[in-house]
Amino acid sequence: MDNDIQDSVLVDVVIAVHTPDRPIERTVASLMESGLPTESTASNRLRVTVVCHNTELAAIRARVAPRDRDRVRFVEYSDGIKSPAGPFNHGISLASGTWVSIMGSDDSLEPGALASWVAAAGQDDADVLIAPMAHAGAGTIRTPVVRRRHRTALNPVADRLSYRTAPLGIMKLSLVRSLALEFPTNYATGEDQSFSAQLWFSGAKISYGRGLPRYLVHDDAVLRVTATPRSVSEDLAFATDLVTSEWFATLAEMQKSALVTKMLRVHVFGHVFLRADSGSWNAHDAAEMAEVARTLLFAAPGAARPLSLADRDLLDAVVRQESDPSTMKSLATLRRTFTNPRTWLPRDFSQLLHPEAPLRFMSASALVS
Repeated sequence: MDNDIQDSVLVDVVIAVHTPDRPIERTVASLMESGLPTESTASNRLRVTVVCHNTELAAIRARVAPRDRDRVRFVEYSDGIKSPAGPFNHGISLASGTWVSIMGSDDSLEPGALASWVAAAGQDDADVLIAPMAHAGAGTIRTPVVRRRHRTALNPVADRLSYRTAPLGIMKLSLVRSLALEFPTNYATGEDQSFSAQLWFSGAKISYGRGLPRYLVHDDAVLRVTATPRSVSEDLAFATDLVTSEWFATLAEMQKSALVTKMLRVHVFGHVFLRADSGSWNAHDAAEMAEVARTLLFAAPGAARPLSLADRDLLDAVVRQESDPSTMKSLATLRRTFTNPRTWLPRDFSQLLHPEAPLRFMSASALVS
């Protein structure tokens, strides 16, 4: 019998798997070592739901080790959309536990992770516990850039929660439902941005699992490059839609700026680098990226102030619609060259001690564990 009995569930974990070639057996095996019982007779148990998305259930189930198959609930979900949003929403809708968590089918947890996360969240009286993350066999993933001496009652601005774009860890199911959080299904990428932003800025009590067992991202989880490149406006629609939403309008100015500063650093500059590095950056990309930047900065005019001199050089080039790929690659590379003093200081020196200013941001990032 699959693990579908709804009594005494403490944590519901939802895994979305899209093709039979994903290593779902590794993900499931790690959950079985996460420190919580899965037997239907156990109290405070773990329930694992594998959502087989636009693919046959039998092939996914067959990948899981025989000893684990009956400890997992397998469900089919078809929407014809190439996005994890739909299966995650479906899996969360089936949840009934105190806590809910999502995972990618490539990923795994370190032993004892869920039990440790739940215990820490209970001790903190937290609504959300953000999992520490690492690359499997490699280094720490340094997001969010939490202040060194802070672990509980995190502040979404001061603790830079926006830099954790995926809500990985554990969330009170009652909170998710009271906020009506869902992953939007209409984006080619960035489907987790609005979910996590609304979670971080909800006023919920949020902790970071510093020093606890980690969520591991494996090398085979690297995003495959699509054969049909998307436009800039399509790739960044999640960002422009978010900052023009009714929800965003309710935020305080410092909260708006925190979100947009992160979008500029991570998404705008990141997309510029990828396109310029591949040599595909062109006048059309430049025009669309300039429009995206204008939309973001109109929504939060102060968001660029804490950025480094090198960041501002690149942003200036974006706004003026610089179309030469070598120029953009050089600027995008320089902002990531931290031996260069232009990456250390903001153009606006009044922002020197701002949480997003380079020296404070880089120092805090180095101390994330």
